[in-house]
Amino acid sequence: MKTISLSGAVVGAILLFSIAYAAPILVHAHAEDEDLHTSIRSALLSDPRTASLSAAEIDLMVDTLSEEALKQGITPGAIEWRPYTESPRAEALACGALPDFLCALNTAFGFDGSDPTIAIGLGITSAILIVVIGLMLEMKRRAAVAASAHAPQIPK
Repeated sequence: MKTISLSGAVVGAILLFSIAYAAPILVHAHAEDEDLHTSIRSALLSDPRTASLSAAEIDLMVDTLSEEALKQGITPGAIEWRPYTESPRAEALACGALPDFLCALNTAFGFDGSDPTIAIGLGITSAILIVVIGLMLEMKRRAAVAASAHAPQIPK
């Protein structure tokens, strides 16, 4: 019977661990490649300009684009993503009976258009802050004038 040395067992365990660790990564990478191929193929086939291409040309385009997408780290979700566009009617319904100006103001600040409380509150607090800063500057100016009026005059 042959005995296994300690270093051979360690090397075997490391090799077994490496294979067990790498297998799921490789399987996931292969599945992601297939998803990428599928996404690119469906995007190409949905384009009317590719209707005149043969199946071999489309396969070549899919392979080339997939390789480049993998190099750049593009995912299938990035290919399938479409911007969400809200209809003007849905935006008008979101504001309810609010005037267009307040609705646009709310939307510009990133708030839901139906409640103007936050936008009005921001406007009021900004106006109060401007008044307070103005009063502070006026008090500083008056203190400087009063200090210069009461300062002893040095004859020349």
